Amino acid sequence: MKLKKYKFGTKTFVAIVNAADCPQDPYVSAYIGCLLASRSINTATRYANELIFVLKHFADKKIDLVGRVASGHFISNQEYVQWYDSCCLGVSSQYNTAELSFKNIEAKDFRNILSANQRVTSRVSGSTIRGRLRRLRDFINWLYEKFHEEGEVSSELGGRLKRLICRMRCDEEGIKDRGFFSKQTLDDTVIHDDIYEKMLSIIEPSSPENPFRKSKLRNYLIVSILAQSGIRRGALAKAKVSDFKFHGAYDSFLVYKSGNDVSDPRFDKPNQKTRAHIATIEPHLMRAIKHYVDTDRAAIPQSQAHDYLLLSESNSRGTMGNPISLKSINEIFSRLSEVLNFHIYPHLLRHKWNEIYDIKASSMGIEPERMEDARKYAMGWSQNSSMNRVYNEKRLAKLAREISECHQERVDRQ
Repeated sequence: MKLKKYKFGTKTFVAIVNAADCPQDPYVSAYIGCLLASRSINTATRYANELIFVLKHFADKKIDLVGRVASGHFISNQEYVQWYDSCCLGVSSQYNTAELSFKNIEAKDFRNILSANQRVTSRVSGSTIRGRLRRLRDFINWLYEKFHEEGEVSSELGGRLKRLICRMRCDEEGIKDRGFFSKQTLDDTVIHDDIYEKMLSIIEPSSPENPFRKSKLRNYLIVSILAQSGIRRGALAKAKVSDFKFHGAYDSFLVYKSGNDVSDPRFDKPNQKTRAHIATIEPHLMRAIKHYVDTDRAAIPQSQAHDYLLLSESNSRGTMGNPISLKSINEIFSRLSEVLNFHIYPHLLRHKWNEIYDIKASSMGIEPERMEDARKYAMGWSQNSSMNRVYNEKRLAKLAREISECHQERVDRQ
């Protein structure tokens, strides 16, 4: 059982197939088609992988999930407990646990400690657990609607489903993610300033330490735009030349969601995840973008076929002139990570942008409420979003520590 992507016309779809590349199950295919067709390819891929996890688990337990829902028996309490336990572990650890042998270790308590420690270290994040639980709940609900007419269902069967779904929802809501900053102290930073400054220095096209032999200007723009604007990798990959305002203040470009663009030949089409907004960068970077458009980009014949800003400049797979892929952006950061001896990736620059934003906004004396409103706009979050909470909490914790230290100094002087 595996995930397969395919294109129909200009749109990319996902399917769950067997070893012969045939659909795994007609109901699985129908579920994916109904649920995921209107979602982005990245979201569709994530949901499909969650469903594969669901199907593999119950297949290993010799449980026909589709047949169970059709018969109205669903899953037992013990089967659900086993499922929940499986959701908490990484994919590889589920199959390795039974293979471990502690025969040479005589102390039972020590064996228990080793076994418990293995489960702790192999535990996945809260968001992963919630996604797996949610996928089973949604799939069972979908199957139930297909097999059982609402008016013809007995109260016993309806109550059985309601109790199962209610339990699943409670378990989902009870799982808390530790969050990105859970293992950091108040003084920690996502990227230490010296590493961050070195990254910005060596990515300069004229730097003797630049790790790239080709595409130096394009790679410089990729890193610099992400660092200065805080946008996501997908938003950058889908940015078009016409989105950049090469006039007026010469310091901004549009970030927005778009539908299925027929001019985009990429298999995994990127998109903007959050709300539309205007991102701001420094004028000197905007001039570098204009220079790239007029020189490097214009020199590629295939660039006239579309308006996407960043292009593939390699023709190893006949992709020269195509919009740059998300994988290629990741490879740029992988190379930088090797040189910096520090794991850096596109979304990490978004976190660093927020750190720098906090420092600058505080130094300007901007009121906290207005600071968070501006942050939400710059990140593309809605005004009702709680995404800014992780940054806000860290700032408030630092403020609380400063007040506590000041109070302690007063106490010590008395």
